Parts: sequence; C-alpha cells; structure tokens
Amino acid sequence: MLKTFKITAVLLAGILASASALAQTKVAVFNLQAAIMSTEAAKSKVNALKTSSEYSKLQSSAESIRAEVQKMAEDAQKNGLTWSEEQKAEHQRKMNFKRSDFETALKKLRAMEAQVGQDIQKTMAPKAKTALEAVIKEQKLELVLDATSAYFVAPNIDLTAQIVERMNADK
Repeated sequence: MLKTFKITAVLLAGILASASALAQTKVAVFNLQAAIMSTEAAKSKVNALKTSSEYSKLQSSAESIRAEVQKMAEDAQKNGLTWSEEQKAEHQRKMNFKRSDFETALKKLRAMEAQVGQDIQKTMAPKAKTALEAVIKEQKLELVLDATSAYFVAPNIDLTAQIVERMNADK
C-alpha cells in the first residue's frame, strides 16, 4: 500500500512538472498564405491583374452574358405560357448555351486569378520564411503552428501581422 502511494506520488509529481514545462513553452501561430497575400507587393500584383485590359474585357464579357441570361429568364417567365413546346425548347437551349458561355468566362477569370496567386506565393514564400525565422529567433519561440488549423488563437500570439510588416519593409 505504501509502495503504491509512493509510485502514485512520483507519477503525479512528474505530470505536474511536465505540465508546468508545457505552460512555459513559447508558442505562436502564423498564417503563411494570409501573410503573403496581405503584403503590398501581393496587393499590387492582384491590382495589376484586375486592371489589365484582358481581365477587364473578360470580366465585362461575363457580366454582359450574365445580364443576357437574366433577361432571357425574365422573358421566359413573362411570355413562356404563350410559347409552343418548340419555342420553349429553343429558348431553353439558347439559355443553356449562354449559361455555358458565362461559366467558361468565369473559369477563365478564376484561372487568371489562380495563376497570379501562384506566382505571388512562389516569389514571396522565401521572403515570408526568412521573416518568420527572424521573428522566431528574436522572440525565442519554441513552437509555431499553422493558424488555419487552430481552433482558437489569442491575438497576441499570432505572428501573421508582424511577418507582413517585415516583408513590406524588406521589399
């Protein structure tokens, strides 16, 4: 009985010691993608895409097609009861073609955005890593986790804004 009590006491002391050691561990979180996309360089590249003639033309084309589809739907709702089955089928076919054109334009826009995003990530990731390593060293951090997988993060342990500041200053 005394031996069991001693073993339990030693185990409890070990658990308490490891818990206090864990409580003293310096932990922080960081969101790489958010940091990169929040930099002035990234914002500038995204803005350059959105103001480019190719992107603007494609965007206005998509908006025009969307308006046509909406007008066609309204027309079908107003006049559809008076149309023959052939007219309804033809109108539906034309609407499907327009919807397909709209979806194609959207896919092209998203592909252009994705390409710029990938280029930004590729060029800025090394800078983000360097900035993060400097902050880790300065703050003597022992553990840095991905902020996107954390359930709760106190604002004082999120390094993302600090990394953005460093990357913007580094240019």
